[in-house]
Amino acid sequence: MSAAKIHVMMLPTAPIECQQFGQSILSTVQFMEISLQPEPKLQPRYWALGLMLLPIVLVSNLPWWVRLLACILPFSLTGTYRISTVNGDKFRTQLYFAFIPLKPEKCNLSGVIYVETKYNSAGPGIWTFLLLGPLQFIFSFIFDMLIPVLGGAYEIWLITAKGREIAAWQGFDQNHFEANVALLAARSGAEVRGRSR
Repeated sequence: MSAAKIHVMMLPTAPIECQQFGQSILSTVQFMEISLQPEPKLQPRYWALGLMLLPIVLVSNLPWWVRLLACILPFSLTGTYRISTVNGDKFRTQLYFAFIPLKPEKCNLSGVIYVETKYNSAGPGIWTFLLLGPLQFIFSFIFDMLIPVLGGAYEIWLITAKGREIAAWQGFDQNHFEANVALLAARSGAEVRGRSR
């Protein structure tokens, strides 16, 4: 009888415990650092860099300064990417050029008033092909694909109350674009609007 009473008395506290547990999980998730998608994978970039540097190493009759200049393009193509993270109400983005981190940009998401989006449909088209030839067309397309952070069709910008404009993300994938916009809009509570410039 006493065991039954104890069991009945414990029932009302179970939902409260579940609710507290759920809130603690929610608060933990809210303050976890989340990267905007896709996260750059460095290992494939290192492999691509090695393959691009191989001809420079194998050609033996080149002067050292020519080798040095020839390394600029492979490092630029493989080592340019952006890492943007959301941690609670803090946003941080850092651009890497040739694997060298540039100055990061930070802001409080509570101070963001607009999440601006832009779609650049103009890529290397028929006019590029006709005016500059097939080689320019191919290289423009390759450049945009290899460095989406600089040439991607989709852009996300954060506009703060102080008038700062922060490039948050750029890329080609529409699903990643939509997920990143949803995350930034949910965390900041800012209005999503199109970017005119």
